[in-house]
Amino acid sequence: MINSIAKQLMAHTKKMAFLLMLVTFTTSVWASDVDVAEKKVVDVTSSVVNLLEKNEAQYSTDINALNAMVRREILPLIDFDAMSKLTLGQHWRTATPQQRQRFINAFREMLVKSYAKSMLKYKGANIKGVNSVPNSKPGYVLVRTVVTPKGAAPIKADYSVRNVGGVWKAYNVEIAGINLITNFRTNFTREASTSGLESLITRIEKSGS
Repeated sequence: MINSIAKQLMAHTKKMAFLLMLVTFTTSVWASDVDVAEKKVVDVTSSVVNLLEKNEAQYSTDINALNAMVRREILPLIDFDAMSKLTLGQHWRTATPQQRQRFINAFREMLVKSYAKSMLKYKGANIKGVNSVPNSKPGYVLVRTVVTPKGAAPIKADYSVRNVGGVWKAYNVEIAGINLITNFRTNFTREASTSGLESLITRIEKSGS
């Protein structure tokens, strides 16, 4: 009887030890994901604000040079497929493959040309990662940063990123409480529901051309 109880306790102890090792391993993997993702975001954004400061005179007068820098430095960090899917919401499901690709291309160009110029106010800003956390879904991380522009108050900038083929890419950004996807999805959904998806895509293509 005693031997039987001892064997049961031993088996239970081994199971608990295995579960503890599994939890520890999983936590370690997630912690590693968070560190790598955060470093990627901080490194890229820090590089961009430094370039903005270094080339301010050129970028202030040459929008093409500024746009080229944004395409070269920032666009590789953005997961436009996921961002476009989330932004179009219900209309993504009914869009044809051609419409989806047109929307991705037009949305990308619109973002570059709409926001590149406003980035100059962040030239030389300090970027710091703070309390980034893993998503419940493996391969997804919320990278939290604080952006402190020169002579201005700090601003929170959170990046929802995912691992795409070994590369961490952002599919949503929230800056100072303004969520990029939520903001565009509200407007795009209203327009697509009223005027049609084709009309929306055509308008965005024209605005980005």
